[in-house]
Amino acid sequence: MTDFEPQDLTEGFNGYLGFRLVDWREGFARIAVDLQDHHKNRQGGLHGGVTASLIDAATGFCGVYEPDPEKRRGNVTVSLNVNFVGRAKGTTLTCTAKLIRAGRRIYFAAAEVHDEQANLVASAEAVYAYVDRDAQRRPATTSGS
Repeated sequence: MTDFEPQDLTEGFNGYLGFRLVDWREGFARIAVDLQDHHKNRQGGLHGGVTASLIDAATGFCGVYEPDPEKRRGNVTVSLNVNFVGRAKGTTLTCTAKLIRAGRRIYFAAAEVHDEQANLVASAEAVYAYVDRDAQRRPATTSGS
């Protein structure tokens, strides 16, 4: 049994979309979102970008689990392959992601997205590179004058 306490993801795009990290442990992450109007496409259905972002967040988390935030590694998405296989009929999506294999520099993960009625909405495979966790927070340097 895990001692993990679910938490809202408040930073950046994940925070804007209202993602909640509901389970996180070694090689595993589960993220949920309650669907709102801003998650819809112009036809009124779930926007595929929300589903892809949910998958990216969950597969990203599953490869960098570390209880001590000071030791946690950063990551960047190298490849994300999403298969949209069904329509969400419920009001909450949950993405479950599992680490497939990790090396020194990259890791592979797989995920599925379901609604609360157990409808499969999407499946995915992802590849990430480990990076300095603060690398993307630093200002970009420019060359030249």
